[in-house]
Formats: sequence, C-alpha cells, structure tokens
Amino acid sequence: MKSILTAVFFLAITSHAFSAVECQTAFGEKSFTIDKTSVAFHSKSENGRSISSTIGAMSSKMIRGFRKTMYIDGNKHIVHIENQNKFDDTEDFLSITNPKGHKMTYPLSCKNI
Repeated sequence: MKSILTAVFFLAITSHAFSAVECQTAFGEKSFTIDKTSVAFHSKSENGRSISSTIGAMSSKMIRGFRKTMYIDGNKHIVHIENQNKFDDTEDFLSITNPKGHKMTYPLSCKNI
C-alpha cells in the first residue's frame, strides 16, 4: 500500500514538473513561449499576422526554476527563470550575447499557460 501511494505521489509530481511558460520583455520587444525542450519566439509581420520560430534549447534545472540556452543567428540567448512557481521580473531575465562578447539583458514578465 505504501509503495502504491509513493508511486501515485511521484507520478503526480513528475507529470506537473514543467508547464509551458509565456514571457515578454518590457514593452513587448521580445515575446516567446517556453516549452519543455524548445522556445518559440513570436513576432508580428507587417500585415499584423503573428509569426513564431521554434528553436531547440539546452535546459538546466535549478532548485526552483530553470535556464534555457540557445544560439540564434550566432548570438547566445539565455532565458533564466529563478522560480517557476513565483515569477519575478527582478530575477527572471533574457540575456543575449553576440560573438564579440557584447551582452544585453532584458527583465522578463512571465506567466504559466
């Protein structure tokens, strides 16, 4: 009986271990959706249609959050979420580093979807 309860508890935790997260920078300059293995960046075309490009990302799990690393057009993009249960734009960020080492960091506003 005890092992059945342990198995049910473990399945409940692992099935909800990662839910999709939607984030955007201030003023909506960059917006994207984070999934378990990829990140989909969203943009608007000239005629107002929404376009998304999905990119595979390396994931690092932290105690409460995660970090996704991907390369786009030669630039290194890191999405850092400190606590997935309590998003905070002072601790969650997107950093973009170009090949010459110039780094831009954007605070993120995120929510589970």
